[in-house]
Amino acid sequence: MDKKSSDNQSTNVSAPQQQNGIAIAAMVVGIIAFLLGLVPFAGLTLGVTAIVLAIIGLKKATGKGMSIAGLVTGGLATLGNLVVIAFLVMGLALFGGAVSTVGQGISNYNKEEKAKIDAKKDFSKGSTATFDKFEVKANSVKRNYVPDDEYSQASEGNELIVVNVSVKNISSESASFSVYDLGINVDGIAESSSYITAAPEFEGGSLSKDATATGNIVYEVTKDATGLKLQYESYTFDLNGSGLETLTYTLEI
Repeated sequence: MDKKSSDNQSTNVSAPQQQNGIAIAAMVVGIIAFLLGLVPFAGLTLGVTAIVLAIIGLKKATGKGMSIAGLVTGGLATLGNLVVIAFLVMGLALFGGAVSTVGQGISNYNKEEKAKIDAKKDFSKGSTATFDKFEVKANSVKRNYVPDDEYSQASEGNELIVVNVSVKNISSESASFSVYDLGINVDGIAESSSYITAAPEFEGGSLSKDATATGNIVYEVTKDATGLKLQYESYTFDLNGSGLETLTYTLEI
């Protein structure tokens, strides 16, 4: 065999190998891209690479089947990965919005609780007091109250006083207020209401926005005690670290 025939044979063998190599690469990269389709950007990059290789492979004389396989798998991987990326972007946007909303909510909560802490707590006689969500007013005070029932009398050294109060819900939603929420402060010591009642009795309950409850509350105190105050307590939680705080409100009567 002469040298020219040998060169022709070498050329004819190497050309199909080169063409088949491109087609095989397109198919392999396409399959890998398809398998990595759920990995953001990885499937997209490999998919585009597979498509480019497949297009080059289709221009060659051999390996068209593998080139088409690379084109199909690369195309599916590219489209699938674009969908994954779109969902990822939307998810990040929604997550960012949720984080922003939560942060704003916490900020607003802290401002509201700070306003409660800084608000006036002690009110003078005859004024309308603001006790957290409620406006409280002492309409009248009757000292040395003696019930008709002989079994409902003050203990020795004590007296019963009847306070007619009005409680208005000034919050934007329903709020509960009971007779036990309003105690009496005698020389710095708070006591709850007595079991004794005087008509019309203060009933309280769940008050809707702007609703007012009015009635009598009976307290037992040291006889002729002075400096009496109605007392109400509410609670706040400081998210910045100080924890639960008790807020005490008073109104002289």
